[in-house]
Amino acid sequence: MEKGCYYVNKNDAIPFDISFSVKNDIIQVSENQQKLHLAIEKTLVVVRKLFENSPVELENYFLQLLTLAQAGLVPDNAQPTISFNALQQLKAEIVDKKSGDVKNKYFKTLGIKAINLGFPVLLFCLIIKGLYYCKNSDVINNLSIFSNFLFIWCASLLGVWLSFGARKTTLTFEELTIIEEDRLEPDIRLIFTGIISMIFALLFYREAIVLEIGQISTKKVASDSFTAIIFGVFLGLGEKFIGQKLTKKATSLFESI
Repeated sequence: MEKGCYYVNKNDAIPFDISFSVKNDIIQVSENQQKLHLAIEKTLVVVRKLFENSPVELENYFLQLLTLAQAGLVPDNAQPTISFNALQQLKAEIVDKKSGDVKNKYFKTLGIKAINLGFPVLLFCLIIKGLYYCKNSDVINNLSIFSNFLFIWCASLLGVWLSFGARKTTLTFEELTIIEEDRLEPDIRLIFTGIISMIFALLFYREAIVLEIGQISTKKVASDSFTAIIFGVFLGLGEKFIGQKLTKKATSLFESI
């Protein structure tokens, strides 16, 4: 136990906010109380955003946070360690309660965005491939090659969707409101990954980059639709680092000048 260093009260000026102020006779706030103070502030930010459409739950968790803050920071026999442990249990309870809904909602949103961005392109590709097998001409042949690049676009969107499901098996407390650390919205993430994948498709086509998986080689992306789809999915699955790889490739190119 230690002497509480703070005054902690409900902030009447701002709904669901806690006011913290250091007591006048305190020269140095203990490390445990500083840690608890910051943890409660961060938790409160997440709770307000997470339950903004549920006033009853917001009120419930706000009061629990206020009680924990007052118990660990105010009295002469303050117990910040106990309050901090209780705070961790409260966060774990919220994660258990909300993580499934948050993850499934984002997963569905990402999937719908991927379908909206990919289906019209996929339909165009299938039409071109149908013409390619029915009619032989230079224009159709060239469009068939181009359609393989578009298959990479569509497949990369699928890869991004699969990547999220594979990466985010469980969510942390902070991820309940910011599910992706780079803060990209689903449609922006998909478009960005699709464009990067198309750039890689051009590099594969010109054999500036050659990758092989067993009998499959990027040398065939222009002539084999299935190869294009496979590497497109892989590019989507690697969404977190393909941008960095492309940047390194460009950097190494210009460093040689």
